[in-house]
Amino acid sequence: MSMNISSLAKGVAVGMTAGVVTYALTNATSSEKRRFKSNTMKAVRSVGSMMDILGGMFM
Repeated sequence: MSMNISSLAKGVAVGMTAGVVTYALTNATSSEKRRFKSNTMKAVRSVGSMMDILGGMFM
């Protein structure tokens, strides 16, 4: 049963995150949207870099 609760919690967290992002984008000004896109791309690059480093550690 605990596995199902964990999956449910992850699903709720993902749903809430998606809702917050949607709300932020719909209520943002044009300049805020550009800044949001820039920050998102920086975060994606950082995560990619981190994954490459972790992958290198395990090889």
